[in-house]
Order: sequence, then structure tokens, then C-alpha cells
Amino acid sequence: MQDHAPVIDGVSFAAPDPGHNLPPRAFTSPAVFEHEQRAIFANSWVHVADTWELAAPGGYVTALIGRTPVVIIRERITGELRGLLNACRHRGAQLLDGKGTCDKQIQCPYHAWSYGLDGRLLGAPHRDELAHCNLAEMNLVPVRVGTVGPLVFACLDPEAPELADWVGELAGSLAGSRIGEWTLAWENSYELAANWKLFVENANDGYHVPFVHDLLTDAIVLDPATSPTTLEPHGAYTWAQVNPNYVPPGTDPASARVRFGCIFPNFIPVLSPDDLTYFRVEPIAHDRMRIVARSYDDGLAENAPLREFRRIAAERTMEQDLAVVLRTQRGLHAIGLPPGVHTSRLEARIGHFERMWADAMASGCDTPVTIRRLLRRGT
Repeated sequence: MQDHAPVIDGVSFAAPDPGHNLPPRAFTSPAVFEHEQRAIFANSWVHVADTWELAAPGGYVTALIGRTPVVIIRERITGELRGLLNACRHRGAQLLDGKGTCDKQIQCPYHAWSYGLDGRLLGAPHRDELAHCNLAEMNLVPVRVGTVGPLVFACLDPEAPELADWVGELAGSLAGSRIGEWTLAWENSYELAANWKLFVENANDGYHVPFVHDLLTDAIVLDPATSPTTLEPHGAYTWAQVNPNYVPPGTDPASARVRFGCIFPNFIPVLSPDDLTYFRVEPIAHDRMRIVARSYDDGLAENAPLREFRRIAAERTMEQDLAVVLRTQRGLHAIGLPPGVHTSRLEARIGHFERMWADAMASGCDTPVTIRRLLRRGT
């Protein structure tokens, strides 16, 4: 392990030794969780929406980057997607909720400050009583936004790598699919009393599959010898063969492979030739997370039985995963428990995730607070 690495609440941000995991406290400490908000979520590209939700002029979706509220909105005139902090510059009140359509402005429900869809301050009641401040510098704080296929990502850090670099090979996989023809098949959301990293790591764990899952084991042939794993600067993914019994009519079984993995820190896309399912893991607290799950396919009526099977299989698999994640969260509270270990191939993506986490957490101890850079852009 690295010498002199930063430490918070007894957790060193040195990268774990090969084959070894982060200490249990990394998953149970409120102080570590607070640092994650600044060091990881404030400096990463995070999935926030899908393009169909923002198709209409003025359409908006609110989301969270870690615990930071943001709004993604499509400008009426230019059609450009914009990202903004979802917080009024007057007192910080949240401006918008859920999703919907804005007319010509965004108005704060607290003191009626109003903003254009580009974030520019348009009006403030009793303006004469605000003469002591420069209202020209009180625009909404901008947030970077970009798309990968139908997926919308946002980033609080103006100095983070470009989105194309962040998502790596995923962009090419989506471009080579028929995703432009697919529609939303189903969606679910879940909340669990566990740390967000445990679900991300579970999704990157090939070791547990034959012991925890039944339908998934039958549908996917996960063999380390034939399922190559690729580690990228901001993610990792594995290709596995689909059982020929689950290949839709008209699809060559030899080409029926599924890509699964993680885009750091919290996005888990699962892509096959005929559908895309993803899981976005949202950190609520050090011991609570929310998971948003969506699946897309061709929407054809003749594929309805397969679509229903996929939904049932995904829900059953999620139920099984949540159960073992919860058991892990409980076990990690054991006083005196040393860090765990992971297998070299079946859990290679876990080791990679934890190294990315440690590097980001250590770097976050040295970098300026992102919000200061953002505010300079918002003036």
C-alpha cells in the first residue's frame, strides 16, 4: 500500500494491495461518505436522465449528483441541453421538482426570483433593496452536460475529462447497437439500508452469480476463460455469451453477447443485441441508497413474452442481490473485522473499482472545492 496516503475516520485512501478489499469502515463511516460527495461525485460524470425525457422544448428533469440537486433542461429556441444547479442564488431553495416542461422561465417558489432556461437571472422582486449586490453575477450555476446514445450525463467539475473519455468503449457499443429503435420497456426503483458502493461492487462481482442467482445463471454463460474483462480509466466491463435458449428469433446465437460492467462511480449498463438495461445507484447516506432501473427494447408485440421474462428475471435477480448486499452491510459493522479479499478474475472489476475509489478520494483531499470553480463560471 502507498505510504503517507490521506486518512479519514481511520480509512486510508491508499489503493488496496492486489487481491485485497477496502476496510469495512469505508462502507460504514459517515465521514467517509461526506468526503465522497466532494472527492468523487463532485468530480465525476454521473448519469442523470435519458434523452426521451427531454425531447420537448423546455422539457426538464431534476436529478442528483451525489446529494447535489441539478436540473437538466432543453432550451426552447436552440434545442440545446443545459445543466444547472437546482438551487436559487438568493437563499438556495430548490427550484424545480421531478420532471416536466418550463415555459419561458424558472421561478423560485420561495421569493419568486426568476431565471431564463439558460440560467440567466431575469427578475427579483424589490430589486431596490438588493442594491448592495451585483445581480448580474447572480445567474444559476452551470453544470456540464453531455449525451452517450440516449443516456444523459452531467458533471459538476469543469476540469474533469471529457464525457467521451469518461465512458470509454460504452459509446462505441451503444453506437453499434439498434438502441435508436428501442423504447422504454419497464422501470423500477428501490431503496436499501446499505452503502452505495456495495451494490456497485455486487454488480461487478462474477463470483457470486452461481451461488445467489438462478435465472441469471441459466441465461448467461459466465466463464472467465471465454468472458474477457476490460479495465478502463473510469470503468470496467465484461462480455459474456447468452444462452442460445434466450436468443430472440432472427438473432445469430453466435453474436448474442451481453456487456455488463460499471461507469465510475455509480452507473451500471447491461447491453445485449436486443436490449439495454441499466442501474443508477444514488447515495442517500452512508447507510442508504436508491437504485433506479430501466430497460429498453424494440417494443414489438411479438417479443412481449421475452420482454416479460426479462422483467421478471431482472426483478428476481434484484431481489436476490439486495438480500446479499444487505447482509454484507450488516456484517461490515463487526468490530475487529479486517479487510476482505477478492478473486483475481471473477472479481477483477471490484478491485479496479476500489482502486479508482481510493485514487479519487486521495486526490479529493488536495483539490480545491469544486463549487468555487462552478461559481466563477456562473457569474
